[in-house]
Amino acid sequence: MNAVIGRLISGVFGAIGLVVIVSLWTAEGFGEPPLFFKLVGTLIASVFVLVGVAGALGLQPKAPPSGPIRGASPANRQGAVQLACTTCNAPLGEGADVSPSGDVKCTYCQRWFNIHGHD
Repeated sequence: MNAVIGRLISGVFGAIGLVVIVSLWTAEGFGEPPLFFKLVGTLIASVFVLVGVAGALGLQPKAPPSGPIRGASPANRQGAVQLACTTCNAPLGEGADVSPSGDVKCTYCQRWFNIHGHD
């Protein structure tokens, strides 16, 4: 059911793009837009048409996989909540700033330590 609705919505986007392109290039007389607006409008509407065609063909982007990373063992997946200060044993919060080398400052005792175990 969701695939049908997704294709229907994509088809509407494609139809909107086609209507805009046709109306830009077929207008005559005093209401005719200048060439610059025709070109820019066509470029914008062509994105709508491409979304419509991709959706009708079922070429929507895939969602990233949710779940554990393949090849990662539970021991290697330590969250910031599981880490603790080596001096006062206070837990490290989720928003803690950790340098690329692993240095972090404890928010409780204000001492620096390395999460990799070396100073």
